Amino acid sequence: MFTDRTLRFVTIVAGLVLSTASASAQTGRQASMSALPPVASPAQRTFERGWVDVNFGIAVPAEDTFRMSATGELFDEPATFGANYALPRGASFDFGGGVMLTPVFGVGVSFSGTAHEDVATLSARIPHPILPNVYGTDTAETDEKFQRIEGGVNIQAMIVAAQSDRFRFRVFGGPTYFRVQQDAVTDIRYNQVFLILQPVNTIDITTFDSERIEGTGWGFHAGADASFFFNRVIGVGGMAKFSRGNVDLEDTLATAIGDDAVVTVKAGGFQVGGGLRLKF
Repeated sequence: MFTDRTLRFVTIVAGLVLSTASASAQTGRQASMSALPPVASPAQRTFERGWVDVNFGIAVPAEDTFRMSATGELFDEPATFGANYALPRGASFDFGGGVMLTPVFGVGVSFSGTAHEDVATLSARIPHPILPNVYGTDTAETDEKFQRIEGGVNIQAMIVAAQSDRFRFRVFGGPTYFRVQQDAVTDIRYNQVFLILQPVNTIDITTFDSERIEGTGWGFHAGADASFFFNRVIGVGGMAKFSRGNVDLEDTLATAIGDDAVVTVKAGGFQVGGGLRLKF
């Protein structure tokens, strides 16, 4: 039988053991919680602040053909000269970069260029030196190709529509400043054969003169870009872009007869390309 003194001693010892075990368990929980890494809040998360894109591809011009012409007076009747320029598909490049202001929205600038070349078709309609309303006409293609070179400075607003560690899809657009350089015919030479008393009048275009002219104008562009990244910085991608603007060029045939006329051409078109992507 336990005495009262023995029971009190056992009760005190048991209380001390339970108290110590509870304190040890609480300390272990606190230590394990403090060992976990802190969770960053959304405001503390970082994103790529800048980008660089380099693209090479093909360009479909905004117009297939355009024409320069002039009408002057010869033998008291109108004489007409013309040059039709063809613009087939050509090569393109696009280089640019910018900075992201938020994870979704950024601003930047790119520099683009396209080149198109083809022969020009010349035409002439010349009156008879004596008999009225008797015309000789001829058409001929040039023996060299004429170039159209377009450059553009594109001011861009960039929106990241979708993004993961490896993939990024963006849309962009904004104003574009175009510079157009065009090889143009300045003079058309011909031989004329006619009969004085009969309505016979023939001409044969023989040669021409040409020079490079240029003009500038404002327009716009819009497009989309899809990129795949090998790591956090380097990747490859493809883009499609549409642009359009109007540029006034000197009508060199009209200038040759003393008329300060201009012809308005369409700049821009559709470009598809791909190349290097950098983000940092």
